[in-house]
Amino acid sequence: MAVRRKVGIKAKFAVLFVATAVVLLAVNAVWRESVQHDQVEREMLESAHMLATEMNAVWDFMEVNQSQFVRNEDGTYNVYCVVAAKVVAQKFTNSSGGIIIHYTNIETRKPADAPDEYELEALYALRDNPDSKAYYGLVDYQGSKAFRYVEPLWMAESCLECHGGPEGELDVMGFPKEGREVGDLAGAASIIIPADTYLAGAQESATRETLVFFLFLASCMLVAFYGISRLVTKPLRKLGAVSERLERHDFDVSLDGIGQRDEMEDLAQRFDSMAKELKTLYEHLESEVEVRTAQIIESNKVLELQRVELENMNRMLQHDNELKEDFLATVSHEMRTPLTSILAFVDIWEQTNAPRNNDEKKIMGEMKFSSQVLLSMVNNMLDLSRIEAGRTELSLGPVDVADLLGIVRDGVTFLAEKKAASVSVAVDENVPVIMTDCEKLRRIVENLASNAVKFIDSGGHVRLSGSYSEASRKLTLSVADDGCGIDPEDMPLLFERFVKGSNANHAIGRSYGSSGPGLALVKDLTDLLGGVVEVESRIGQGSVFTVVLPVEPLDTIDE
Repeated sequence: MAVRRKVGIKAKFAVLFVATAVVLLAVNAVWRESVQHDQVEREMLESAHMLATEMNAVWDFMEVNQSQFVRNEDGTYNVYCVVAAKVVAQKFTNSSGGIIIHYTNIETRKPADAPDEYELEALYALRDNPDSKAYYGLVDYQGSKAFRYVEPLWMAESCLECHGGPEGELDVMGFPKEGREVGDLAGAASIIIPADTYLAGAQESATRETLVFFLFLASCMLVAFYGISRLVTKPLRKLGAVSERLERHDFDVSLDGIGQRDEMEDLAQRFDSMAKELKTLYEHLESEVEVRTAQIIESNKVLELQRVELENMNRMLQHDNELKEDFLATVSHEMRTPLTSILAFVDIWEQTNAPRNNDEKKIMGEMKFSSQVLLSMVNNMLDLSRIEAGRTELSLGPVDVADLLGIVRDGVTFLAEKKAASVSVAVDENVPVIMTDCEKLRRIVENLASNAVKFIDSGGHVRLSGSYSEASRKLTLSVADDGCGIDPEDMPLLFERFVKGSNANHAIGRSYGSSGPGLALVKDLTDLLGGVVEVESRIGQGSVFTVVLPVEPLDTIDE
């Protein structure tokens, strides 16, 4: 089994703190980078805007005072506002240490004034959105970061002399006019400011702030570590040491001074109180355990004596049960021989041609009837004994249900004739020849039929019927009579062995004769064949016993 290593609270706190610090530092770095980017962009935007304002001031000055400059002999100016502005821009570019200022347009008169890709994008954006004051951004420029600022120049009245109409006419400087109007985009002042210096300063500032933030987190961690060690870990170690002593049943412990008037001190006091209670309980427990152990030993002795007595009683009961079964089997077997002989002598007496008077016939008929009833009861007792002993096995064979019910009807006819009653058989046409134990099925129907005959009045009727369900492959056998019926109170115990019914049925039993063990045998044989037996009855209207058995038609077995 693998041993799990314990991780202390300080170690867990260190991992948690370091993880938190890393996350905070990462968030701070991302946040600082975003802030620095915005700050650098704002600073450079201010610088670019100031430069553009100064250049616009130069342009405006030249435009306002252009008429004061010396003219050439042909009346043209020696210096134009655009030329002066470009010269000033070039001078500033050459002396600014990296800042580039020049004027450009979508279509220029000189190739040197042509816009680059960024300037062209800015010119289109400014032309499409006249309300824009400028187009700018911090972008890559010639392998490094630079701030690009493009501010639009719009056509004024003074510009029409060179750039107005008619389009194509040469202006005073010999260039074709563009045919522009006041308010059109005349071009833009493009300013490029290197961002390395700004970014380096921002990075240095960010580094300093990150270092300060890290030192702050480290200080917090050290303070927290000290607090945990002093206020939590140390008291817990003391509690752990006390717990180990309690596990060794050493209850002479003290936790005074473990805390500093805080929750730990309250915990220590409760722990100390618990230790004292455990000491008291343990001392009483030892004596209690000795008493209980003695009581358990004594109880075990009594239980052992009772167990031995129960074993002896079980052996005696088993022996008595075996004697009972042997007695029933022996008596039933011994009774069958004389009963069979009596019935044989009666048959011989009936077959002789000697004249007999009515009294003789009546006496012999009663003897035959009583002997057959007694023989049926003896056979039932023998079958019950075999089933209880587990010596009953199924003997499967083909059975014609119609023939079987006819045999049963013929067998109980002698009982029905004494009551001038009738027995009929009805079998559906779709009932096939089935595979089952013919003798056990006959005994089931025979017991139900003979029991029904006993409980009908003179002139009554018993009906034996059979049906078959092809869907469920189940055979249904019914024995219906119009006799006295069964009390609802006796229904639950109807198939129990040697159980008598209610007082009302006692009187009925004296009048009609007892059912004996026949119904119990019906239940056992039906269970043995895997079926169920049910009964429906009403007092004074008769009863219907139904047996449902799962069977296999003979033709399906042959297939």
